[in-house]
Amino acid sequence: MEGSSTHLRCSVQIDLCALERNLGKLRHFIGVDKKCFALVSADAFGYGVNAAVARLMLGGADAFAVTNLAEGIRVREEGEGWPVIVMNPTLPGEEEYYFENSLVPTIASSEEADRFEKVANKTGKKIRVHVRAPVDGDALPSPEEGVEIARKILSSKLLELGGICVPGTGTGAPVEGGVCDKTFAEFAEKNLSGVPVHHSDICDLDSLPKCGEKILRAGLVLFGMRPLESSILSGFKPERVMKFRASVSLIKMLPKGASVGYCRRFVLSRDSKVALISVGYGDGLARDAGNKTEVIVRGRRAKVIGVVSMDQAAIDVTDIDGVSLGDEVLIIGSDGKDEISIEEFCAPLGITPAQALTSITKRVARFYKTLY
Repeated sequence: MEGSSTHLRCSVQIDLCALERNLGKLRHFIGVDKKCFALVSADAFGYGVNAAVARLMLGGADAFAVTNLAEGIRVREEGEGWPVIVMNPTLPGEEEYYFENSLVPTIASSEEADRFEKVANKTGKKIRVHVRAPVDGDALPSPEEGVEIARKILSSKLLELGGICVPGTGTGAPVEGGVCDKTFAEFAEKNLSGVPVHHSDICDLDSLPKCGEKILRAGLVLFGMRPLESSILSGFKPERVMKFRASVSLIKMLPKGASVGYCRRFVLSRDSKVALISVGYGDGLARDAGNKTEVIVRGRRAKVIGVVSMDQAAIDVTDIDGVSLGDEVLIIGSDGKDEISIEEFCAPLGITPAQALTSITKRVARFYKTLY
C-alpha cells in the first residue's frame, strides 16, 4: 500500500491513464483509420504486463506483440479476442501451446514451419502464423529462406498466413530497423496480396512490401519514451508514464578526503553533507551511475557519488538546505518543476531506455494510477 515501508524504500509509480491516453494520441498521430499493435515484451518493459495489457485492451489496441511463448500466455490470460503475436522463434516442443492458447507464431525458418505443420496435422486444427521478413543487415532469415517459408505456408492447408513481421534491428544498429530485403518485398507484392505488414517505428516505409495494410508496432513510445529523430513518429510527444523514486535513509557530515561508496574510489574534495538513498543496483540504479547521474531532492539536483552498492547509493546534498530523513528522491520523473527524463538518465550511462527500464528489478514495488 502507498504508506508501507516498501513504498518508502523505493518504488515505481505508473500512470495507466497516461498509458491509455498515449495510445489514443498515437492513433490520431498516425491516422485513426490505421491499426496499432502494442509491443509489451519483457513484462511490458518492466511496467507490469498484466496491468499494462488490461489498460491497453480498454484503450483499443488492435493486437499485442511479445517476445516469447511465456509472455504470450500471460497476455492471453488477460482476455480473448485480441491477436497475440510471438515474434521470436519457437523452441521445439512449444508448438502445441500456441494452439491451446490461440497465439500467433512468427515463423523464421523452414524447419519451424515444418514443426507447426506437423502439430497442425496431428491435432487437425488450423493456426494463423506470421512470417518474419528478411531485413538488410539481419541474418534471420535469409532472403531465399524468407521466400521459401512464405511458399510453404501458402501451400499448407492448416497454416494460414496472417501477416508479415518486419523486425527492427535495434537502436544504434548499422541499419536501423525495417529496411526490408528487396527480393522478398518483390515476392510479397506478387504473391501475398492482402497480407498485412507490421513494423516498428524505426523503418523505411518505402521498402515495406506493397501487398497489404501497413500496421505500426508501437512499443516504448506508448510507455512515455520520446521517438528518435530517425523514427517515423518523430514529433510525437507522449505523456510520461513512470516515476522511479527512493527515500533518504541516512545523512552524514563527512570531512574533505573521506571516501564514499564501494571500493572507496570516490574521495571528497571538500567537507560535505552526504545522504544515503534507499536504492542500489539490486533495484535498477546502475552500479556505475555514481559521478555520472543526478537525482532530484527537495526540488534541487544532487549528484550521485561513488560506486553504487547493491542496496543503496550516496548523493552529495551539501548545497541543498533542509534535507531530512525520509525525503523523496526522484531518480526518473518530475516533481512538477524539474524532470529527469528516462532519456537523460540513460545518456551518461550509455544505455537505452529499454535497458534501463527492464533493469528495474521485481523487488521495487509497482504502484498504479488507475483513475483519471
